[in-house]
Amino acid sequence: MHVAFMAVPAHGHVNPSLALVAELVRRGHRVTFSVRSDFAAAVSAAGAQALPYSSTFPSGEADWPDDEVGAQRLFHDEFLAVTPQVEALYAGDEPDAVVYDIGAWHAPVLAAKWGVPAVQLSPTYVAFEGWREYFGLDSPVRPEIAEMDAEFSAFVASCGVSLTTEEIKHAPRRCIVTITRSWQIRGETVGPEYTFVGPSIDERTHQGKWTPPPGKKVLVISLGSAYTNRPDFYRTCVTAFADLDGWHVLLSVGKHITPATLGPVPPHIEVVQWIPQVNALAAADAFITHAGMGSTMEALYFAVPMIAVPQAVDQFLNAPRIAELGLGTHLPMDEATPTRLLSDLHHVTTDPTIRANLATFRTETHTSGGPTKAADIIESLT
Repeated sequence: MHVAFMAVPAHGHVNPSLALVAELVRRGHRVTFSVRSDFAAAVSAAGAQALPYSSTFPSGEADWPDDEVGAQRLFHDEFLAVTPQVEALYAGDEPDAVVYDIGAWHAPVLAAKWGVPAVQLSPTYVAFEGWREYFGLDSPVRPEIAEMDAEFSAFVASCGVSLTTEEIKHAPRRCIVTITRSWQIRGETVGPEYTFVGPSIDERTHQGKWTPPPGKKVLVISLGSAYTNRPDFYRTCVTAFADLDGWHVLLSVGKHITPATLGPVPPHIEVVQWIPQVNALAAADAFITHAGMGSTMEALYFAVPMIAVPQAVDQFLNAPRIAELGLGTHLPMDEATPTRLLSDLHHVTTDPTIRANLATFRTETHTSGGPTKAADIIESLT
């Protein structure tokens, strides 16, 4: 098979697909992946042929919107700009199947136009019974969003396909979900078109390796790849853990500030701009995280207790869920004092209930099927 992968250019949208890419390549299939050029190395390392295009998505932190209309506009503009580019990339070499991220709205449109099957790969919560009311989407549509919806529908119609906006954005005909059913909100109400395979964890060798120092516990601190410009928070972490005996602290500050910004730090606190997170979490004893879905699933895969400090979007759903399910604590940014950080670290690393709950989730993440089950589904499409 020739399988085309499509995703918006963000780590939380590309990374969950990489292990599946590698599995399909291992089985002898040809995989292409249309991406922005800065993600080409990641998809190439997984074995796919990267097909670069020009994106409207931000590459700098300051450009990420915080409001609903801005977020919708971000994906809307990407859809309009990318659809004709990706169609041209595949001219004369149409795939046998399309696998696409939740934000890659161009993918089901192009698959329908080519007459090939498409399956969504969702790295986050999927539709459940009463989801519109749960997320407050049953209220009247704002005029700015209604205007975008009208433009969206007109563009889809101009592509000559009969897909509805609902099918493209919210109701895929087939979906592979890279979270566990236990983590899914109201998972028992989710329809049969959704298959939960759990997180697809791979080595991500393109990110390099990190070796923990011998004989020490490891605390990993990372706020992900966006919304990371939080120097005051990082300084608070340095203060909190400056005298943490027997631990090594791996602190990622993101690409928008330099380690030197924090000034002198104790030798057991290692400040970097980027970490090979899967590699680091495999050695971690605790994780202070923004609670992005990818990071959360990776922590559950390795049974690492979490202190969740959410910054944006679904993180504000995940953080309280981590506390609710007894997998760590939820610490809002404005409550993240040195005293509280130190207290929460002691709690999440010594509480036997948290340890037992993490063991249960680790078992589920390891037995849900992962990329093997996902690849079986892709192969069954044609």
